[in-house]
Amino acid sequence: MAPMYLITWNARYATGIKEIDEHHRHLVDLLNTIYDDFVNQAKRRDWARIFAELTAYTEYHFAAEESLMRACGYPGYALHKIRHKQFAARLEEMRDNFCNCKREMSFELLTFLNTWLLSHILDADADMGRFVVTNGNRKAA
Repeated sequence: MAPMYLITWNARYATGIKEIDEHHRHLVDLLNTIYDDFVNQAKRRDWARIFAELTAYTEYHFAAEESLMRACGYPGYALHKIRHKQFAARLEEMRDNFCNCKREMSFELLTFLNTWLLSHILDADADMGRFVVTNGNRKAA
């Protein structure tokens, strides 16, 4: 069976920062994996692995973005970091609920991940990308 995709990467998601765009593509791939597994009713042990990978990669990605923002003197750094913390807290809550059998994997998780990721990339990360590229502090892709 062909995999199911929730998001297809396209140029409007690009920030102009190669490393960050590669991270975002990986996050989109993870979201598509979650969606495909949800549609195909993956086993609980597979979901635990996916949650672990999503959490670890999100932490890695947020750290890279925050380091870049600090290095470039990005004026929106404080708010951007708050948004990252809010996402991480919500993801942890959802993971804990799922892993403690309080909740089943649901469309709520997919909606949250899809909405947050795309709106964050198209808003906060796009703004950061314009700043970094305009100020010549990073190679544009």
